[in-house]
Amino acid sequence: MSGSAQENSPGRIPSRSLLAVAALYLAVTLPFLGGPALFDPDEGYYPETAREMIAGGDWLDPVFNGAPRWGKPVGFYLADAVSMSALGTSEFAARLPSLLAGLGLALVTALIGAALFGPGTGVLAGVFCASAVQTALYSRSAVPDMFLALFVALSLLAFLRATLGRNRPGGPWLWVMYLSAGLAFLSKGPLGAILPAIVIGSFLPAARQWRRFIELKPLRGLLLFLAVVTPWYVYMYSLHGRDFMVEHFIGRNLERYFTDRWEHSGPLWYYVPVLAAGTFPWTVAFVAGLVSSARGAISRSRLDRSHLFLLCWLLGMLVFFSFSRSKLPNYVLPLYPAALVIAARLVSRLNEQGARVRGLAIAWTTSAVAALLVTVGAGILSRKLGEPQFVLLLWLSPLALIAAAAALVHLGRGGIRNWAWGCALAMAVFFAVLTGAAIPRLDSLQAVRQLAADSQGLLPPGENVAAWRVWSPSFLFYTGTRAYRFNPEEESWPPDSAPGIEWVLTRPSAVVEVERITGKRPSLVLGRDRFVLLRLEAE
Repeated sequence: MSGSAQENSPGRIPSRSLLAVAALYLAVTLPFLGGPALFDPDEGYYPETAREMIAGGDWLDPVFNGAPRWGKPVGFYLADAVSMSALGTSEFAARLPSLLAGLGLALVTALIGAALFGPGTGVLAGVFCASAVQTALYSRSAVPDMFLALFVALSLLAFLRATLGRNRPGGPWLWVMYLSAGLAFLSKGPLGAILPAIVIGSFLPAARQWRRFIELKPLRGLLLFLAVVTPWYVYMYSLHGRDFMVEHFIGRNLERYFTDRWEHSGPLWYYVPVLAAGTFPWTVAFVAGLVSSARGAISRSRLDRSHLFLLCWLLGMLVFFSFSRSKLPNYVLPLYPAALVIAARLVSRLNEQGARVRGLAIAWTTSAVAALLVTVGAGILSRKLGEPQFVLLLWLSPLALIAAAAALVHLGRGGIRNWAWGCALAMAVFFAVLTGAAIPRLDSLQAVRQLAADSQGLLPPGENVAAWRVWSPSFLFYTGTRAYRFNPEEESWPPDSAPGIEWVLTRPSAVVEVERITGKRPSLVLGRDRFVLLRLEAE
């Protein structure tokens, strides 16, 4: 896919460079991993499901709040169950699988960059993936999106390795492609197969390589893919029958894409600002690189198949997700490797060419964006969170190191490549401050972990708790209880399906309503900011 001798075959990244990428990634993501409380709702659902699977003794049948949970396959739940069995039930153990998957994604992104453009671009692509906002955030989150992104990227890396510089695709990488697609499917469902198919299915015709479809041995590959995916679905069908298949594939996948059943709608351009924000601090390099890649893809030279592949990856997934009725920022995580390789290719090329003026333009524009985020962001967050503005400025101050890196380049203390490493280290400091100082101050917005600690010894594990006008999946994780979602507009007290409930989790403003509808005064009130836990008087 490349024009030069160096770029005509996959580039090999030195082991020490991959270790440097891994060290940077851990510096960004590992500090205070287990410090913040789980963020509701998503971070509550997945670890609690894994905890209940461990308690129930069946690690293949996802259960949440005592009921089947059929929205996602077993992959991430199983990883969380293994982690918590080994390390204990904690936030650190719940998030560790995502952190390890994120490490894999950073390294795979580096290998993709090297395969397309050589080791220089590859190392920078790994650095960018290790330190971009979106990838760093979801590497620290107990949700399955990083697993999906890793295995989709690995499948596409395997496609490149199996086809790059070969007259006919082959070798073990060809089977890694299908194996990875199967693991992606087990991570988050059909998207694991759809996303690689979108990229490969759009790239091969655009590159006029129609014969590759047959040369990829799709029938044998399908058998391997099914060998990975089918056993779990057969097991679930044996337990739950047709109801599972209908809810999993239609209710939780087709309806999520084609309807607004889950109330996560957004405009067609929803993911444009998401992508711009998520690639920070590499946003400017990404936008400039995207323009350069688009120009290159128009050319007919073999060199530009590399750019064409990245554009098919980025735009193919972006269009697919943009037409979905249900939209959330984490959905597009699998397209970030393409965006960050595009950014890395631009920076690497500027470094190779010694294009000092263009490099400084990228560096100082990025610094201006960082300064804007600090000044405007501090004011907005101060009003929303009730913290003094100077405190917010302190939390955001590590972003000023991005300008310091640009200043060093301006003074001739290194090229644009050194600036990139400086920005990445600035992000490591920023996330350390964010997770070590800022988020603990904001834990009161969640309050559930402390409320659970207050109730220890009073609220028995396994007890039914009525969730009254509130919903907090992490409360179940911290207390080991079951929750009954009570809607006072639709049912009477006590609920027929959960008689004998003595405990109510609600918000402070609803306490009077609880007393009025239940006809009972609380004999115990535990309160933490947005939540109160009530124990109702016995009859």
